[in-house]
Amino acid sequence: MELLDAIRGRRSIRRFLDKPVPKDLVEKILRECTWAPSAMNTQPWYFYVVTGEAREKLVEICSQSFNLLEKRLRELFSDRHVEFVRWFFSTLGGAPLIVAVYTDRLKEPVYQTGAIESCSAAIQNFLLLAYAEGLGTCWMTGPLWVAKEINEFFGSEDKELVALIAVGYPEKVPRPPPRKEPFIRWIESL
Repeated sequence: MELLDAIRGRRSIRRFLDKPVPKDLVEKILRECTWAPSAMNTQPWYFYVVTGEAREKLVEICSQSFNLLEKRLRELFSDRHVEFVRWFFSTLGGAPLIVAVYTDRLKEPVYQTGAIESCSAAIQNFLLLAYAEGLGTCWMTGPLWVAKEINEFFGSEDKELVALIAVGYPEKVPRPPPRKEPFIRWIESL
C-alpha cells in the first residue's frame, strides 16, 4: 500500500465486526509503530492491550465519560449524532481489542508536552499500519475525562493516559469528511 493511499484511506471506525484480531498481528503493529520520532529520542510510550473480560470492564469505565461530554456534544451536534456517540461510548463499537497508550508523568510541562506528542506520532503510525493490515481503528481522547478511573484499572497511577484506540475489523467504513483548507503562510523576510 502506498503511503498516500493509507493517509487518505484511513478512517475512524466506530462499528466493528465480531471477529478477533490475531495477537501476533497487533504485536507486529505495535513494534513497528514505535519507529515514530520522539522528543529527545526518549521513546516514552507504554501500550496496554485489552481483550476479553478486561475489555468489558474498560468499556464500562469509558462509558462514564459520555456524561461529562454530553453538554458539549449537544452544543456541536444533532440529537441523532449525540445518541450515536452515547452508543459508541457504551460499546466502543464492538471493537474486540482496545489499546491504551500511556507516557511517563513528567514534572516539567514542556517535557510532558514532548512526551504526549511523541506518543501521538506513534499512535498515528499505529493507525496507518493497522489500516494497511485491513484493520479499523478509532483514536479516542474522550475517555481522558475518566483517566483517573482508567489509571486505577491499569494500576498506572504514575503514568499519563494519552489515548485509547479501539481496534478490530471494520463493519462499516464511513465516507471521508470534507477537508478544511490548511492555514499555510510562507514567511520569507522580516
